[in-house]
Amino acid sequence: MSSFAVPAILAVIVGCAIAVFAFVPFVAISFRRRGGMTFWRTASWFAAAIYAMALWTYTLVPFPQPSDVECSPTQLRPFQFVDDILGFDTSSISALMSNPAVLQATLNVVLFAPLGWFIRQLAGRGIVIATVTGFAISAFIEFTQLSGIWGLYECAYRVFDVDDLMMNTLGAFVGSSASLLFFRRGDDAPDASVPRPITAPRRFIGIGCDMAIAWVGSWFVVIGTVFVTTLRGDGEIAEPGDTVMNIAFLLPLFAQLVSVLSGAVTLGERLVLIASAQTRLPAAISKPLRFLFGIGGYMLLTQWPFPGSGLILTVLMLATFIMVFTTRSHRGLACAVAGIELVDSRADRGDARGERRAERAPHRGRGTPAG
Repeated sequence: MSSFAVPAILAVIVGCAIAVFAFVPFVAISFRRRGGMTFWRTASWFAAAIYAMALWTYTLVPFPQPSDVECSPTQLRPFQFVDDILGFDTSSISALMSNPAVLQATLNVVLFAPLGWFIRQLAGRGIVIATVTGFAISAFIEFTQLSGIWGLYECAYRVFDVDDLMMNTLGAFVGSSASLLFFRRGDDAPDASVPRPITAPRRFIGIGCDMAIAWVGSWFVVIGTVFVTTLRGDGEIAEPGDTVMNIAFLLPLFAQLVSVLSGAVTLGERLVLIASAQTRLPAAISKPLRFLFGIGGYMLLTQWPFPGSGLILTVLMLATFIMVFTTRSHRGLACAVAGIELVDSRADRGDARGERRAERAPHRGRGTPAG
């Protein structure tokens, strides 16, 4: 496998893993700051996670064994790349395109162009901030290489090159400038306080958050326990026992149970600002039904299977998927069984704020209106 493909594959794998772990906070922030999520903005953040890992893999990976490190020199002369280019064939366009020094300088620009783009598109910052950020990140990478990853190695295992710093900064400037064709800073941001309709995509985002909370929450417990146990032991990685695995499952399950019993909605639904409204059944009946036919049933069937549980789980998942599209307000199977209606949680808050403002407002026009 080529030296180019290995960092790319590693960047995609690690970037996807980061995206999975960051999915829940990303959803929460998006709905509270922007009122919802869009496909392109979500895809851009996903691409940004992979790109961040690409910066790491292409500039620092692979890490050599300490015994194999050969100290690399430093290149402190600005525009040395011009002499390097002239040291190869420059007689034609095709020769320049295959010139190693041209390719290196071009790749350094291309590597940081997405950074300028993302800073402007996602962070909403201008060209100056994007360029300065590109310089700062490039400087951090170069000094990390120069210091042998801040003392991990006895000397630099990659060349510190001031030209790389210049070309990286130029790349951030080019990327942020190119984004002017697609982005205007004067665009009004969406009002996050305005209630939105309950749509099928919004419901599935909430369901995805519930699944991520169950999976990521369990892994945090397992990894944290293994880490602490390993530190207390002889340094060997400790394997989690049955007790740890059960606790890792029960903690997210209990959190979901508390959420449903207190508000008749799951944690994922809270993240996408969905609340429950009136029910046609008593709360003591509707809320347990909501839990068992929803996230609680999924988690219990996957963790503690019994004969026929696989079929029940499949039917439950299919019914939920279909009924998200076919039920009123896309409430799905669990809410339909429990007789629970779903509404935007901002609607209640907006009404409450309006009532408070009306109470504080001075009473006007109490006299006899003019004829």
